[in-house]
Amino acid sequence: MTSSQPDFIKSIISGIGYSSKQEMIENLFIQSLKDSYERIDKNIGHENEIRDRFMKDLYQSDSDIKKWLQSKYIDLIWENWVFTPDFDFARTDIAFKITGLHFILECKRVKSADKAYIDEGLERFISLKYAKGDEYAGMIGFVISGDKHDISQRLQKKIGALPHTLSVKKTLPEPFFNSIHHRSDQNQIEVYHLFFDFIFS
Repeated sequence: MTSSQPDFIKSIISGIGYSSKQEMIENLFIQSLKDSYERIDKNIGHENEIRDRFMKDLYQSDSDIKKWLQSKYIDLIWENWVFTPDFDFARTDIAFKITGLHFILECKRVKSADKAYIDEGLERFISLKYAKGDEYAGMIGFVISGDKHDISQRLQKKIGALPHTLSVKKTLPEPFFNSIHHRSDQNQIEVYHLFFDFIFS
């Protein structure tokens, strides 16, 4: 007797020690990024340079995720090229992948709650340019100027007012937040918004 696709995916997630996609995203993927942030150089750099600090650290530092990366149960990919619905190429910044679960993150340097975070980040998930078919995705704001809590609060207001936004909520501590959206194919996606400070030395 063959199991259904959801049962198969659940068995993989359970084998890694989690009961749901959301629990795995929050307690393994996002927690690993938070832990990595505490270890890496926090000087301001180019967007890709900052992202690469996280990637190198996750592969090299002893952590909960390292054993899964080394055993290839989980793939961590950056500069991940994908086809859009129009068969154009798009490049996502970070992807955690196991069979049946892709958690795609787009990274942006931010100084304020500017439109680029939404127009060149969040909207790419809504239009299916990124993470088509996925239930969850993420944005990372590399805060290079200003207060991350203030930026988060202002972005919550702006995102909450968008026509495709269903809700803005917090499942993780400030300044992180989540937003749930109708996508252009009428499916829904929940986006985690993460903010980390980077400074001039």
